[in-house]
Amino acid sequence: MSSPHKYSRPTIILHWLFAVTIIAVFILGKVLAGTAISPDKLNIFMAHAGLGGLTGLFLIYRIVLLFKHARPQPDPDWGVVMINLSKLVHLLLYLAPLALVISGMSMSLFAGLMELAIAGNWQAWPENITIAPAAIHGLAAPVLLASVALHVIAALYHQFVLKDNLVARMKTT
Repeated sequence: MSSPHKYSRPTIILHWLFAVTIIAVFILGKVLAGTAISPDKLNIFMAHAGLGGLTGLFLIYRIVLLFKHARPQPDPDWGVVMINLSKLVHLLLYLAPLALVISGMSMSLFAGLMELAIAGNWQAWPENITIAPAAIHGLAAPVLLASVALHVIAALYHQFVLKDNLVARMKTT
């Protein structure tokens, strides 16, 4: 069976939904970190956690689609370094969000954050969360940010420098 020239329609739609939720969750996470303990912090946390959970569902479905639909293969003309770098960045684009979702859910569970937010008990919100999942969450976020940046830079490089129309693989039309 030959490799397709573009991704399947469900994969393309999910790619862009995943991108939007990743950006929104990241922005909410930065706002959350910079917000003083208050009722607003609880509301931002709930939005961050809810979108993080949705991102986790998108990630699971995206992984299912990896096995369900054939993917375009890298162009052999890219060379070994570019192909391996592409594989590494794509692997990080799966692993970093997975680490963020698992660590975020664990942190919320073990620190009791969801219970506090649901109860509206902002006065009991911890000043610092020092459990292991919080450390993992803090490490995975910049890894994801760097991976997304490399992914976007590579797409722009392919589109405007190599002019190989790689971006067409992720267009629905």
